[in-house]
Amino acid sequence: MGVRTLLAGGVRLLLVAALTSHGSAQDLHRSCPDFPLSFDLVSNFEVVVQGKIGELDGLRFIVDTGSSYSVIDRKVADRMQLHRRPGKVFNFDRHLAIERADIPDVVLGPLHIAGISMIVARLADISDFADSVDGIIGLDVLSRAQKVGIDYEQRRISFEFDEECGSKPSAIKAFVITVPIQGIPMRLLVDTGSRYMLLYKDRLSSAVPHLRTEGEARDGVIGRLQATRVNMPGVEVFPQKSAAPVFLIEGSGKTDIGTIDGYLGPASLHAKQLELDFAAMILRWQ
Repeated sequence: MGVRTLLAGGVRLLLVAALTSHGSAQDLHRSCPDFPLSFDLVSNFEVVVQGKIGELDGLRFIVDTGSSYSVIDRKVADRMQLHRRPGKVFNFDRHLAIERADIPDVVLGPLHIAGISMIVARLADISDFADSVDGIIGLDVLSRAQKVGIDYEQRRISFEFDEECGSKPSAIKAFVITVPIQGIPMRLLVDTGSRYMLLYKDRLSSAVPHLRTEGEARDGVIGRLQATRVNMPGVEVFPQKSAAPVFLIEGSGKTDIGTIDGYLGPASLHAKQLELDFAAMILRWQ
C-alpha cells in the first residue's frame, strides 16, 4: 500500500509511492541530532515515550497531537517544587481549571527544549489513559520539529529539525485537516490521543443533511463521552467502497483554536507509519 497524503486546510487526497524524503548534502553537516526514540504502544494506539524534565529522568509521556499544550502531573510538579499560577484549558466540551508552571527544560530523545511553560493538572481529569504516566507532550513541543514520524511497527518516533534544532517556539496550536465525507469537506483535528474518528453529530447532520449510513447504529461510551457508532460510506481517508466505523458525539465543535467538525485518531487508519509535516502542514501515512 502506498502512502496517503492529506493537506491541512485543503481537500487534496493523493497516493504516492513512499514517504517523502528531503535528504540533501546539507543534511550531512547539520548539528541537530536525529536518532529515533522508542515508545510503548498502549491500548494499541497510545504512543508513550520516556523523557526528562529538569533533573527528573525516566518520566513517561503520552504523545498527544490533540493537545495544544504540554502537561505534567501534579505529583511531578510537587517533586520539583514548581511555582504555579492559575489558568484554565478547554478539553473536548468543557473548561478545566488548571495551573501553569515554568519548566527549566524538557528532553525527549533528540528534542531538547529549554524554558517552557507547561500545564500542571491531575492527568486523570484530562486523559482517560493517563494511568502510570507523568505527562502529556502536546503540539507546543512536537511542532518545534519540522516533521514528526511515528513508526507503529518498529515502535519508533523520529524528529526532523530545521537549522535551529527546535529551539524556536512554534505558533501551531492544532493540526487540522479537511476530510471529504460523502462529498462535503469536514475539518478534523488529528489526535494521536484518540483511537477513533469522532464527529460532532449536529455539525455532521447540518453539513450533510442526506447522510448515508449502513447497518444499525449502536450506542456506546468512549472514555467519559457518550457516543453512537455508525458505519459510514464515503469517508475519503478510508477506501471509498467500504463503510468506515465512525463515532458521533454531542457538542458544538467550538474549541480554543476555532470550530472543528471532529477528531481523527490515526489508529482508525490502521497506519503502519505516520508523518506529521508541520512545515507544510501535511499528514502522510501508509
